[in-house]
Amino acid sequence: MKKIGIILAAAVLSFGLSFPASAAGPDAPGTKLITVQAGGFPGFGGLASGQIVLTNIAGGHLYGGFLLGANFRHGAILDSKKMEFSLAPRVMLGWNLGRVVEFHAGGLAGIAMQHFDELKSNLAFCYGGFGGFRLNFSDSFGIVLEGCYSNCLPYATGGIAFRF
Repeated sequence: MKKIGIILAAAVLSFGLSFPASAAGPDAPGTKLITVQAGGFPGFGGLASGQIVLTNIAGGHLYGGFLLGANFRHGAILDSKKMEFSLAPRVMLGWNLGRVVEFHAGGLAGIAMQHFDELKSNLAFCYGGFGGFRLNFSDSFGIVLEGCYSNCLPYATGGIAFRF
C-alpha cells in the first residue's frame, strides 16, 4: 500500500510539473490561501484552513493562519474518544517546485475539544507538525494533499485550495 501511495504521489507531482508555465506562479506576500480538506484520521474527518503569505524567506514563502478540524470516530475500538473539534493557529513554509507545484511544511498549536463515550468532554492542548503539497491548476484554484502528526488531530487529507 505504501508503494502505491509513493507511485501515485510521484505521478501527480510529474503531472503537475508538466503544466504550462502560465498556469500559476509563486505566492507573493499578501496572497491569501483557503483550503477545505477531508480524509482519514483515526476515524473520518475534515478540516478547513485559511492563511496569508507573510513574507518571502529561505527561498520560499512564510504563511500564517488558522486551522479548524473535526474528527468523528463512530465505532472506534481502540479508544473511548468519539469526536474531536480542533482550532489551531498554524505556520508553514512553502517552496515552489516549478510554477505549478508547491511543497510545504509547518507546525500548529491550539486547543481541541474531545468528547468521550461517557458523554463527558475534555479540553486539551493540541500541537503537531504537517507537510504536503499543492498542485495549482490556475492562479486561483488547486488541489492539496497534506499529512499531519499531532497529539489530538493526526490526519492524512486531500482537498481543494483557493488563492486570492
